[in-house]
Amino acid sequence: MGTGGQQSKGRRWGQHRGRIRVADGALRPFGPRDLTPPFLKRRAILYVDGYNLFHALLNQKRREWLWLDLQALGRGLIDPTERLAGVVWVSAHKPQSRSRMEALFRYEAALRARKVRCLMGHFIVHGEHCRACGNVWSASTEKQSDVNLALAVADDVAANRVDSVYLLTTDGDHAATVRYVREAYPEKRIVSVAPPGRAHNRQIAAWTDELVGIGPNLLAGSMLPDRLKTARGWVERPEAWSARPSLPPPPDPPPTNDAGKTKAGHLRLVVSNA
Repeated sequence: MGTGGQQSKGRRWGQHRGRIRVADGALRPFGPRDLTPPFLKRRAILYVDGYNLFHALLNQKRREWLWLDLQALGRGLIDPTERLAGVVWVSAHKPQSRSRMEALFRYEAALRARKVRCLMGHFIVHGEHCRACGNVWSASTEKQSDVNLALAVADDVAANRVDSVYLLTTDGDHAATVRYVREAYPEKRIVSVAPPGRAHNRQIAAWTDELVGIGPNLLAGSMLPDRLKTARGWVERPEAWSARPSLPPPPDPPPTNDAGKTKAGHLRLVVSNA
């Protein structure tokens, strides 16, 4: 193992120089690598930062993509010389949003039915206040998810259950995890996977062998069925996670006779282009 940011083979880490590609579910020609028996292929595990992926998908304004089959996604991400040996998903249920929490409970049940290892953290609700105006509100902070992901990677690598680590996140806090794997187990392959619409984190990318993006076709082809059976019964896709036509914009407010006046308790914004 190298020291001072160098790998034993002489490669200097700190700037990504490996392969960059986008996995988009495209058909590829049949080749010699497809003849390799599965037991001879490298074992790949996909580790998913659930909230990082969740918010990235929300930003794409495609709520139907939230009902994502991570096993299918993992198979579409890995190299032909690898086989998917497992998927780990870390997340937490936010208590302040009941509808979102119920949707995530359904999603967690669906993932478990797909043999995804789900590691759940929790939220701490605490009070916040503004010293200037005295306003008070409640806020929540996610706990344990980052630690759960880091420990899952470290444990699988130390137990030699994985050859290729696929890390789906752009959270720079996980750069320490990737650096640990690189320095302690230089023979392991590390792949950074960026959620849709987001760039790879540079601190993570600096220690990886490959950068992989997720294309829209792969997402669209990796959906869970709308209804699937779990150990406790049937679970259905949340209605809020379905494709729905966009609503028309609200109508303009009716004109009033007191235009230009400022009512008590309100502020009037004046813009000058002079």
